[in-house]
Amino acid sequence: RCRPFLCPLSTLERSELRARGRLWNGTFLEEFLDVSSLELLVRAEVSVTSPSKNLLLKDAATQMSVSIHLDPGVAVAGVPWWVVPLAVLVGILVLALLVLGLWKLGFFHRARRAPPAVPQYHAVRIPREQR
Repeated sequence: RCRPFLCPLSTLERSELRARGRLWNGTFLEEFLDVSSLELLVRAEVSVTSPSKNLLLKDAATQMSVSIHLDPGVAVAGVPWWVVPLAVLVGILVLALLVLGLWKLGFFHRARRAPPAVPQYHAVRIPREQR
């Protein structure tokens, strides 16, 4: 897939222009999973829009071939099975330590209400015979 990009050049003092590109291993594995090697045809074209009219470009377009080979030992690197349960246990331990620390600091205690300013009187039941 072609990806055009534009970049501003401040000066053209050099007679050579270099461009670099990278193909990430993840991209190679996602796009071309069933192949072990790949040959890319890279085309580049340079065009300059400048107010100066005396600018002359020689060999403004070029093409080259790049060979890419998959290293099976590096490509199929996965997470070992024991890492997942270990991570779960460490997570539970950290959570338990956090809860214990908050409990020791009194984070989970319920706030007590202030005593009322007016004294409270409780009703007393007087039996009928005494009334």
